[in-house]
Amino acid sequence: MKAPLVGGLWSGVLPVAAASGIALVAGFGLGRMTAPPAGPAEATGVVAGAGNPGESAAEPAWQSTETETKSASATDVTRAAAVPNPRDRDRALEDVLAKAGLDEVKKALAWAESLPDGPVKKAALEKILERWGELDGRGASAYGMQVYEQTGNPGLLRDALEGWARKDPQGAINQLASLGLNERLQGDIRRDLVGQWTDQNPAAASAYATANRNTNSWGGLVSVVADEWSKRDPKAAAIWAAELPSGMDKRSAIFQAIRGWAEADLEGAAAFISAQPAGESRDTMAGTMARQVGQDDPAAGLKWAAMVADPGTQERAVAGAIVDLYRKDTNQAMLLLQSSSISAQVQQAALARMTNRGPWWR
Repeated sequence: MKAPLVGGLWSGVLPVAAASGIALVAGFGLGRMTAPPAGPAEATGVVAGAGNPGESAAEPAWQSTETETKSASATDVTRAAAVPNPRDRDRALEDVLAKAGLDEVKKALAWAESLPDGPVKKAALEKILERWGELDGRGASAYGMQVYEQTGNPGLLRDALEGWARKDPQGAINQLASLGLNERLQGDIRRDLVGQWTDQNPAAASAYATANRNTNSWGGLVSVVADEWSKRDPKAAAIWAAELPSGMDKRSAIFQAIRGWAEADLEGAAAFISAQPAGESRDTMAGTMARQVGQDDPAAGLKWAAMVADPGTQERAVAGAIVDLYRKDTNQAMLLLQSSSISAQVQQAALARMTNRGPWWR
């Protein structure tokens, strides 16, 4: 029977690491990250003086009083961390750590910190922080924040919050907002958490995204939801995005939903768009299809562009349909465009988009 990943087992692993001259630092193969300087109790996550009545038993701020007894073994974790294929390694670590309770996770953290810098250590720390976040979000995120403040590397903080979000996405997002991170980093992590939330519960995630829109942003939260939702239920994602009030983020959400749908089921997406009433939503859908179809069949892409009523949206749709061909064979692209039903005015505007500096879609 395998020994549980607790006390004596892990204390037997750590001296071996120490004897090998391995420093207790949290580091990554690319871009070294050193853990916050701390005493042994803080580094391992074990209460100081747990076996000595005369020593302090105060826990660091990032620890939790929650306990849970499950079964995992040091051998299992070590073996999982040593799997050479990164994807298989992550899966193996997740499977092993899913059996670990909070005390076991803290001891696993101490073991992982003892490893030499490299991909094995990086993978182990990531998955340990995710599991810790799942069991004790506040404790794990506080530890991750401490590491970020002292190293500038937000990786473990992100891992902790993602673990927390498995059980409480709203709580993880609220905690993120309270950390005082710079706007860019907070936005990046929040998008990841909302995407994860969408995978778990699209109805709740879409409600949150709708209530926290940035209508002037192409990369808003509604776009994140539509992109992730379209991987499971593209029709539901497209319907939801189409019903949003106007805004740049709405167009982005429709684009993400239709693009994902077209990649998985072109005929299904085409039938859905063709059945939509005229208006902003259908224009955006048809323009998206013009780009998706036009990459392989520019003539068919132009037919989708012809469905777009708004001139500005149609310009982008036309450019998207033939820009790849235009870059390969300008003459052929011009002949195809001139023989289409697109008005001369829109043709000229689309050509300007493809020849002027800057992205054609702006």
